[in-house]
Amino acid sequence: MNHFFSGYKHWILLNPEFLGFWFCLSLPLFVLSLDAGLNPVAAGPQSYSPPNLTPTQIPTAFVAEWGNYFVSSSVYGFDDVNPSSWVTDGCINLGVGFGNARRAVAVEVDFNQESLSGRETGASFDVRIARDLINQPKFRLALSGGWLAVASYGDVQAKGNSPYGAITAAWPLRPNDPNFRQTLQLNVGGGGGRFQRIDSPDLVSSGVFASAGVELTPNLGISAGWAGRGVNAGVSFVPARGIPLTLTVSGVNLTNTDNAGRAAAFTVTWGGTFRTATFQ
Repeated sequence: MNHFFSGYKHWILLNPEFLGFWFCLSLPLFVLSLDAGLNPVAAGPQSYSPPNLTPTQIPTAFVAEWGNYFVSSSVYGFDDVNPSSWVTDGCINLGVGFGNARRAVAVEVDFNQESLSGRETGASFDVRIARDLINQPKFRLALSGGWLAVASYGDVQAKGNSPYGAITAAWPLRPNDPNFRQTLQLNVGGGGGRFQRIDSPDLVSSGVFASAGVELTPNLGISAGWAGRGVNAGVSFVPARGIPLTLTVSGVNLTNTDNAGRAAAFTVTWGGTFRTATFQ
């Protein structure tokens, strides 16, 4: 038995992806335990936090404000086309908000650690600014601009940065149902960097992205859209009432556009529910 555990420990040390996997899953749960200790859940029935209605890598105009934050960890895999192989890794994303999108503007600042296995070094920072244009009981419309990887260091610098602009509209499909309003949310926008369309090395144009997402139940949502270089989709699930914990399964470049390869991710997020419009 001691020989078994010794060999198992040796296998873990030689496979940093395994450590990254458990770190990715445990970080949001650790934040959950801290938040639960500081903010105990009140007695009585609780509602579900809204599921995510925007596919991964597609911006939305709903950003973090004062009091909003998120901690997100993912385990992902992707096709490495040169050489052809399937690569697994993990990432961590943190974000916090400032300001108010209804009174003036909201500003969100994100930190992204894109590789936990050591495959890539460095990290990046994003900045997003948004303003609510319409905020009514049965309709929301917001405008946003941002700069992904506005600052970076390490290997991540080679990927460049991605400025963008987006507009997001949302409304309840069942406005008279007090138990389930069923939000429908649409995003459209354009930008450079990772959103650009590349027809040839000498022909690069600003890219367009768009997506649609809808709640199927109060704690389950689906979304899909064009991310500028391929179709992305996601299924988002909130497992418990009264806590902003979201589990998401995502697919990236499902159409394998330009033979760039496909990717898949499983994400655990604490917070971040501000990205989905809610209606009372």
